[in-house]
Amino acid sequence: MTNFVFIAPPAAGKGTQSKMLVEKYGYEHVSTGDLLREEIAKKTELGMQINEVISAGKLVNDELVLKMLKAKLESIISDNKSFIIDGFPRTFNQAKLLEEVLASLNKEDYKVIYMDLDYEEAKNRVLGRLMCLNCGKSYNDKITSLMPKVEGKCDSCGALLEKRSDDTEETFKVRFDTFIENTKPIIEFYNSNNKLINIDANKSAEDIFKNIETYVTEVK
Repeated sequence: MTNFVFIAPPAAGKGTQSKMLVEKYGYEHVSTGDLLREEIAKKTELGMQINEVISAGKLVNDELVLKMLKAKLESIISDNKSFIIDGFPRTFNQAKLLEEVLASLNKEDYKVIYMDLDYEEAKNRVLGRLMCLNCGKSYNDKITSLMPKVEGKCDSCGALLEKRSDDTEETFKVRFDTFIENTKPIIEFYNSNNKLINIDANKSAEDIFKNIETYVTEVK
């Protein structure tokens, strides 16, 4: 199967799409954020280094992230599985470094899925998000198909729904604009290498998945 790198703006739904690929096709979902947390939890020497960096309010450097990512990918490849990389690259330099890592693993035939989402749609998804803190089910009060049956209450357990405190229009605009600015050179890089697949993420999760599915087993 085709290996994927997912790049998407806030609220595009790459987590949902990754989960659907894992459940239907057996992909291994590799999140760099999860790798960092796992390494810290294991209290390895590398994990302690990462924890010190994060505790100091700094960003973990590319070298450490790539070291973990390469080890994880080697394990997946040895098990003869396909992977989805989520959360990396975020910069042009990271894209070039990832290219080198995948080439060293003889996995140069991967594809990059860019989930293209309009600003207004992304804003509605973020500002309308509602979460049940009791059972974890999510809703959206700005998207009809995702609204709870009873306003403000969870359909499953009846608990009150809450919004995230950081889901404000000001915060969202900064996040979205920063993502677009940082992503432009990455998209151009992958497009020039014929690795880029543009997916319209303004559709339903089911329609987006059908589109992505057409590339899962494409002939290489």
